[in-house]
Amino acid sequence: MRSRLPLARFVRWARGARVASLLALGAFSFALVATWPRPAFAAGSQALTADDVALREAIQQVMNEDYPANLAAAKKRLQEHLGSCLKKGCAGAVKADAYLALGMVSSQLGQVDDAKQNFKSAFGADPAAKLPSSGVTPLIKTQFDDASAGPGVVPPAAAEDEAAAQGGGIAGAIKLMTEALKADQEGRLDECIEKDKAALRIEEQPRTRMHLASCESRNGKLVDALRDAQKALELGIAKRDAAVMKVARTRVKELIERIPHVTFVPPPGVQDLAVRFDERPVPTEALTKKFSVDPGKHRVVAEGSVNGFPATFDEEYDIHEKEFVTVRITLKPPANDYITPGQIKCMLSAKNQEDVQKCLPQNRKNVVIRAAIDLSAYSDTNSVAVYTPGINVAVVSPTAGWNFGGSFIIDAVSAASPDIVSTASPPFAEYRYGASVTGGFKPGLYGAQVSASTSTAPDYVSYTGGIRLTADLKEKLITPTLGYSYSSDSVGRGPKNYQNDFNPLKGRLSSHEIEAGITFITSPTSVLLIGGTMAFERGDQSQPYRYVAMFDPQKVAPFVPNGATVDLVNRTRLPIRPLEQVPTERDRFAVGARFNKRLGSATLRLEQRFYRDTWSVTASSTDMRYMLDLSRHLRVWPHLRLHGQTGANFFQLAYGATLDSNGGVTLPLYRTGDRELAPLLTGTGGGGLRIGLGAPEGDVKYGITVVGDVMYTRYLKALYVSARTAVYGSVGFDLEF
Repeated sequence: MRSRLPLARFVRWARGARVASLLALGAFSFALVATWPRPAFAAGSQALTADDVALREAIQQVMNEDYPANLAAAKKRLQEHLGSCLKKGCAGAVKADAYLALGMVSSQLGQVDDAKQNFKSAFGADPAAKLPSSGVTPLIKTQFDDASAGPGVVPPAAAEDEAAAQGGGIAGAIKLMTEALKADQEGRLDECIEKDKAALRIEEQPRTRMHLASCESRNGKLVDALRDAQKALELGIAKRDAAVMKVARTRVKELIERIPHVTFVPPPGVQDLAVRFDERPVPTEALTKKFSVDPGKHRVVAEGSVNGFPATFDEEYDIHEKEFVTVRITLKPPANDYITPGQIKCMLSAKNQEDVQKCLPQNRKNVVIRAAIDLSAYSDTNSVAVYTPGINVAVVSPTAGWNFGGSFIIDAVSAASPDIVSTASPPFAEYRYGASVTGGFKPGLYGAQVSASTSTAPDYVSYTGGIRLTADLKEKLITPTLGYSYSSDSVGRGPKNYQNDFNPLKGRLSSHEIEAGITFITSPTSVLLIGGTMAFERGDQSQPYRYVAMFDPQKVAPFVPNGATVDLVNRTRLPIRPLEQVPTERDRFAVGARFNKRLGSATLRLEQRFYRDTWSVTASSTDMRYMLDLSRHLRVWPHLRLHGQTGANFFQLAYGATLDSNGGVTLPLYRTGDRELAPLLTGTGGGGLRIGLGAPEGDVKYGITVVGDVMYTRYLKALYVSARTAVYGSVGFDLEF
């Protein structure tokens, strides 16, 4: 059982605690105490009694003898004189002198709040109060000025009323603490809390703070009790009060173990969710955190939209000590003309948000058709230009879970790159045609998507097929995916005019690719995707028309500079012109992550990818977009991308070959002129915008998207060019109905 102190013992304890805590503060030492100017307070114009004069002299004596050499003793004596003054009802000017002296001492002790409060009390006692002409530091002057200019200066009449009601100053604090203890003993905990708080406003004492925490904890206000117990511990440590520190540590540990906690699980897919806990709003981004609460009954109210209908959540929870409560918010539309009694019954038995949505009238079309056309263009300083018109169409059934779509593009390529010109070949132009189809079915939590594509060029045909599996776990907060695709390419080679029909003389290339990923909805405004791919390529990947320059391995190759011009290469190369040859096996591995975060009216998207293959190419790519919704119809975004890679293990700036006297040639096994296999750095900057031309909530939605980027690549080891600047842009029109 907890023992209670008799009232008289508590009063003696409170006074002793105050004196002990003051003495524990210690005194600052000053090297020039003897020469410190002694403060002298103004005599004032009010008529003083003999007791007033004696009290003023006593205050002056304290400031002469103990200030600033023995500040703890000075504060103790001044508080005693102030208590005597308030008890006898001394003149306002004398009270002001006592408060001014206490303010100066508190300032020197580093007790800023106490100093300012004492200066305010001085103004309350005598509006004409002012600091003495000596003994005032710049800091004291600043705090005095703050008190005179700031709020809380009590008018003289009000100050007298407060002093009369509370006993004033230290005496008033002791009176309030006595009343708090009496209220505690009689079970009036609300009054105990009120009296302790009033006493603390007059003077901060760790034991009073501990008693307040005790009343709060027994009144069910555990969070406030923990806060006050921690404050008492801080004060005890500051004042080196071992007794307070011991009791406060025990109380803090006990309260931490007793306090219950609550967290929230928001419904997935609700963008306008607003949650209130006991009428206090809970920030959307903080819903999944753990909150400390008091035991007892609490009410959670949430609002949002489900399938286009306004919906609410209103539940009351009786939370007990030490309990951890998870509030799963399930929004349900109120009864109205559009919701039948059967649907209401269905919603009442729903286990989660997905079940609720199935009960509702589906405010969405059975079939949605999306179509888009776009035109993109690329050009660089190597005289390469590509123009790509394209079209894609998709048909989706949100209710049945199936989808089907297809796309078609044409790449019109025109080039006169150094690799072509250096072999005395003319510029070329060709067309590549690409088509793809895709379809999927996801009736519930699990689904599959299949795809097939093909592309053809005068000397290249590619076929690809794949499947991708997906699942929704933990109420769609976690979505893993697993996919596989297979590609088979036929590579041909025609005569120099490149106009003949395709023939598969060059070879074949096959590729198996496995991808895996997992998406986490980390909060209502954040999505994290982590994934990786593995690709295994077998076959000849050499370009059928790329010739590689060869040099004398001793006299020329070591001295060929980076970015050597076409003229320099032609003057120093050997007469032989071997075709490119790269390894026939290549395994690729990549891991990456994408993070999307909604920030008010903007969305931040960050991507990072790391790559490595068996040709020893290692690369890192970082991509960032910040999409800002300027209005309901306009979205803009800047774009930044950084890419760097090492070169392939067989890549060389200048390859060496030897010719013997019989006309024989010794060539390196692997050789390439592909600068994309060289070490390089690329920076991309640009942006885009989308203009929504229809109402976002309309039955028909359409808009225009414009994108533009500038790319700069620095080749660290390559022939003909050492840098390339390219521009890319696209404009598209999309439609949904």
